[in-house]
Amino acid sequence: MSKRTFDQIESSNIKDKVAKLTLEQTPKHAPHNIIKTHALLLARLNGIELPSQLYNLDSEYNTLYKLVKQTVTSGESNSCLLIGNRGTGKTALVRTVLRDLQKLQNEFCIVKLNGLTETNDRLALNEIARQLAIEQDQSDRSFTSFADSFDYLLSLLKSGDKSSLPVVFILDEFDLFAQHPKQALLYNLFDAAQSAQNPMAVIGLTCRLDTLDLLEKRVKSRFSHRQIYLFPSSNFGQFIEVAKGTLLLPSDEEENKAFNDSLEELFQNPIVNGILRRIFDLSKDIRMFHKICFPPVCKLSKTQPFLLAEDFLESSLVQRADSKTELLTGISLLELILIISMKKLLEKDVLSFNFQMVYDEYKDFMNETQVKGMGFGMKLYKRPVALKAFENLQMFELVCPTDVAGKCPKEYRMTKLMLEQAQVTEAVLKYNCPSMVKKWGTGGA
Repeated sequence: MSKRTFDQIESSNIKDKVAKLTLEQTPKHAPHNIIKTHALLLARLNGIELPSQLYNLDSEYNTLYKLVKQTVTSGESNSCLLIGNRGTGKTALVRTVLRDLQKLQNEFCIVKLNGLTETNDRLALNEIARQLAIEQDQSDRSFTSFADSFDYLLSLLKSGDKSSLPVVFILDEFDLFAQHPKQALLYNLFDAAQSAQNPMAVIGLTCRLDTLDLLEKRVKSRFSHRQIYLFPSSNFGQFIEVAKGTLLLPSDEEENKAFNDSLEELFQNPIVNGILRRIFDLSKDIRMFHKICFPPVCKLSKTQPFLLAEDFLESSLVQRADSKTELLTGISLLELILIISMKKLLEKDVLSFNFQMVYDEYKDFMNETQVKGMGFGMKLYKRPVALKAFENLQMFELVCPTDVAGKCPKEYRMTKLMLEQAQVTEAVLKYNCPSMVKKWGTGGA
C-alpha cells in the first residue's frame, strides 16, 4: 500500500511547478528571502499553500476534525455536509483538517470529486476508481465499461472491515451531484458508509442552503444529517485579519520581521482599507482580494522588497474594469456614434429600435452640429457604411435582436442595446473622440 496519498502526490507536483515558475519569474539579482516570499505568497494566492491559520473557524474545525479522526483512527464511517457562501473557507477547512490528520501517521486515502467536472455518474465512478487504483499502486488497471468501474468501486468499498485502509471522499459542489439521474453515486457512497464495512468518510461542500431538499428519500435516509455551517466575517475587523493572514510570512524566521512590520503599516493605509471595505460591503469574498494581490506580489524584487499601496490601487482598478466598457474603447468612431445614438433613444424611453431609427438620430446630430458650425473634420457617413458598422455591433453582441428574423429587411429589424447608459458614458469619456461627440455622448448636447 502506498504511504503517500493521492492528495500528497498531486500537491507535491504542483508545488514543484510553482516553485520552478517562481524562480524563473523572480529577478536574478533578488536575494534569497525575496525568492522564498514570491514562492510562498503566490502559492497561497493560487490556493496551493494553506494559510498560516484559519480565522474564526475554531468551532467548525474541531467538529470536522473529530468526525474525520474517528474514521481514520477508529474505523468509524461518517458523512457530513459543509454549507457556506463562496469564499468562507470550506475548502481550506477540509484541507487543513486532512493535513493535520496526516501528521498522526495514520494511513488513509483521499478521493476528490467536483460536481463541475464529474458531470455524470460514469465520470465520477471512473475518477474514484482511478484515484483508488493509484493508491494501491495499480495505475496500469484499465476500465473498459461503466459496469467494470462500478463493480470495482463497490468491491473496494464493501469487501473490507474496520482494519481496512480508510477512505475520505471530498465532494465539492455537492449540490451538482444531487442533480445526477437517480442520484446513484450518492446513494452508493452513503450506503457503503452506512454499511460500516470499509471505514470511510463522505464530506460534501456546497453553497446552497437547500441542498438536503434536493436529495431523494432513499439517499437522505442514508445520510447522517451532520451539517457544518460556515459564515463570512461578521465585521470589517475580522475581514482585515483574514486578508492580512494571506500575506503574513512565518514569524519564526528573523528575516521575515521587516516584511511583516511593513504589512501592518500597509493595512493601515486608507487606500488598502478602502479596497477591503468595498469588497466587504459587496460580497465578503476573500478571493476577490486575492485576485488584487497578484500584481503587487509579482512586483516584489530587491529594489522593491515590500508591498506598496499604489500597486494595490492600480490592480484594484484593473479588476473593477467593466469588460463591455473596455470593449467599446476598441471600436471605430462611427460605431461609437451609433451607440450614442441608441443611448439618446433610451433617454427618450425608446427601449427597442431598428437601424433606421438609429441612423435618423445620428443624422439629426450631424445636421445640428453643421448648423452650429461645430462639425469641423466630421462627415455624415452614407447609409450602407453605417449599416455595416451597425452589423459589426451585432456581431460583438453589443446590440441584439428582440424578435426572430423573418422577411423583414435587416435595417428595420427591432434590436436592443446590451449596455447600460452609464457604461456608454464611461466609454465615451475614455475614448479619444472629437469634443463635440464627447459632449453629445455624456449628455451635454
